[in-house]
Amino acid sequence: MTYLKHNDYEIISQIREGNDEALELMFDKYSRFISKKIFKFNLYFEYDDMYQEGLMILFKSIKTFDEIYSKSFTRYFELNLERKFITIISKNLRRKEIFKKNENFIYETNHNINQNSVYYDLLKKEISKILTNNEYLVYTLRELNNYSITYIREKHSMSDKAIYNSLHRAKVKIKKHFNK
Repeated sequence: MTYLKHNDYEIISQIREGNDEALELMFDKYSRFISKKIFKFNLYFEYDDMYQEGLMILFKSIKTFDEIYSKSFTRYFELNLERKFITIISKNLRRKEIFKKNENFIYETNHNINQNSVYYDLLKKEISKILTNNEYLVYTLRELNNYSITYIREKHSMSDKAIYNSLHRAKVKIKKHFNK
């Protein structure tokens, strides 16, 4: 069954009657359309999730589509899909803004040192023996306490390159030390 031989209204009526092949046909028909919209909204970094979201919107659009409003199904689905993608983008932007405003608080309260593993202090003591002071500082802030590069740069007046280099050297030394 190819979708070129049938229009959307026929396929939708078959889907509503319980025809699973018609639903697969509709998914196949609109798969390229969904991909096109994903790239239009620059959501390709989460392509698989957005594609699944598009299929869910397609299914909901099929269930709620009503022919009496003189709209084509394609335009109805396009409107629903674009609204969903706009909502996703807006949510992501709001999350980024909230995170930016509260970044220092989040990183300062991220770890509770009273509830760390019993091996936490042993690890810190062991790596302090093999790392320089700078490497130890960067490694503990970034890897153990989960602080951002931006936070480390601002608090300790280091360049990004110096932070990344120290972090890399520390990881190499730690790996070499524990793989003896």
